[in-house]
Amino acid sequence: MQASAATGDPAPATDVPPPRTPGRRGARSTAPLIAVPADGLGWSESDLEELDRTAPGLLPGRIVKCDQAGALVLMPWGAARATYCAGLLLAAAKAKAAGRIWPRPGDRVALRRWPDGPITVEGVVV
Repeated sequence: MQASAATGDPAPATDVPPPRTPGRRGARSTAPLIAVPADGLGWSESDLEELDRTAPGLLPGRIVKCDQAGALVLMPWGAARATYCAGLLLAAAKAKAAGRIWPRPGDRVALRRWPDGPITVEGVVV
C-alpha cells in the first residue's frame, strides 16, 4: 500500500483484484449435499426427552458416513464432521473385535458440541 506524500493518507489499493462473481458455469442453483429428512432424523419426541433427561446437553444426530477417525453426522440444522469421544475410543481399543463399538451409517448418535466448535460422537443410541 502506498501513502500519499502530501497528506500522509494511504492511497487506495489498485493491486487488489475485484471479487469474483459466478459466471455462466457457476450460475446454476446448488442444493445442499445432505438434507435433513422430514422425520427428524428418526428421533421420536420420547427419544429426545429421554436423551435430554439422561444426558443433558447432548444433541441428537444420525451417522451418514464414518471411518476410524470420525464421522459425517446429520443434525437437525445440517451436516458436520465429528470425531469420537475418548470413552468411545477407549471402549473400541479394549474390545477384541470392536464389534458394535464403532458407529455405522444410519445409527442414531448422541453428540456433544464443544464451546470452541468441535463436535464429538458420545455414543450410539439404540
